Amino acid sequence: MNRAHLLAYFSFPALIALAGLILGLRHEPLSVDALISYVVWGGLFYAAPYIVWAVIAALAKPITWVWHAGFVATSCALAFTGALSILGPHDPSGLPYQWFIYWPLAGILIIGVLVAWWMKGRRHAGV
Repeated sequence: MNRAHLLAYFSFPALIALAGLILGLRHEPLSVDALISYVVWGGLFYAAPYIVWAVIAALAKPITWVWHAGFVATSCALAFTGALSILGPHDPSGLPYQWFIYWPLAGILIIGVLVAWWMKGRRHAGV
């Protein structure tokens, strides 16, 4: 797939990380530690399933719809978890419990995409 698509898909976790920074700045001042915590570590946390899918797709070289479906599934997991964390209950520290489900949910959805691709005959890109 081309780099523009990758950039578009990876912009979603980056935007979530920036939103986390903005929300975090309500409780603490802007500092290098806050930037590293929210943008770098938060960005890596949100982007990890995207990175995993990008590696799997690069190795397996699936057809285009599978490649997109993996990123869409991961984006759905991130959006669903983000919505739950805003609307759902929080622990006493104020942190939402729902982020514990993000990686497992993304993994389950990625496995679902791979199973669907396998059941459709595992066609590869360029074939």
